[in-house]
Amino acid sequence: MKNLLKHRLALLLAAPLLLLAGCDDHHREEEDHNVVVIDHVPAGGRDFGLMLTFDHDFAERDISDSHDLDGFEFSLAETSVVLITLTGQGGFDGFLDVYRGDFLFLFGDDDGGPGLDAVVVGTLAPGNYFIVVGGAAGSVGNYAVDIMIEPTGGADFGVLGVPATAIDNASLSNASDVDSYIFTVNHSAVLDVYLTRTSGSFDGNLQILNEYGEELAWADPTGIADPAAINIALAPGTYVVRVGASSGSGNYRVQIDLN
Repeated sequence: MKNLLKHRLALLLAAPLLLLAGCDDHHREEEDHNVVVIDHVPAGGRDFGLMLTFDHDFAERDISDSHDLDGFEFSLAETSVVLITLTGQGGFDGFLDVYRGDFLFLFGDDDGGPGLDAVVVGTLAPGNYFIVVGGAAGSVGNYAVDIMIEPTGGADFGVLGVPATAIDNASLSNASDVDSYIFTVNHSAVLDVYLTRTSGSFDGNLQILNEYGEELAWADPTGIADPAAINIALAPGTYVVRVGASSGSGNYRVQIDLN
């Protein structure tokens, strides 16, 4: 393994990265989290290949010792928001780092999700990338890494407490336009989401997914009535609220309540 450098040194060398508006909890750098300076993609992971908007994929692997690293490759054809989560099993404390294909460190996380899990959200340009997973402070064990590709509209709300309310005002330009709102909760919660059309004549809809790509709710009322998704039980984890339109265009207000 190459020498380890502190995250702040790596960040000084990294090129600026366009991140989502909103909280940056998903991108925070832990004091005890070291960045591995590498010139190759570690073996042991997998190649997710070309990923398109709304794609989801995952892999289950293990870290066997303090020197073990797994590398996961992927590529993007267009600028996209990338959500990557690391879920440990049996108390495994893992970190994940994201690199550009030319081995430039971009961002990473350790313990930014529920418990000891890691989560990162970033907006990436078209190109080749890879993820490095390892055990923090020599931790070993099994884990799953999930990756979701979202459109660039919307916001990253970061880690939300319970209770909490998050609000955004935005617009949809046509029926193919979708905005994604991403947030993490560290405790069990009940979710209510409200979409209010403020101008225009679009027929709005809501979709709610967890970090594993599973749909938790879909709301698309008849006509141009405002959709809502009410009383959805959430376990600790990271979630995506997608706002779209079956037809038309216009402005809207989305409100996310956690109780």
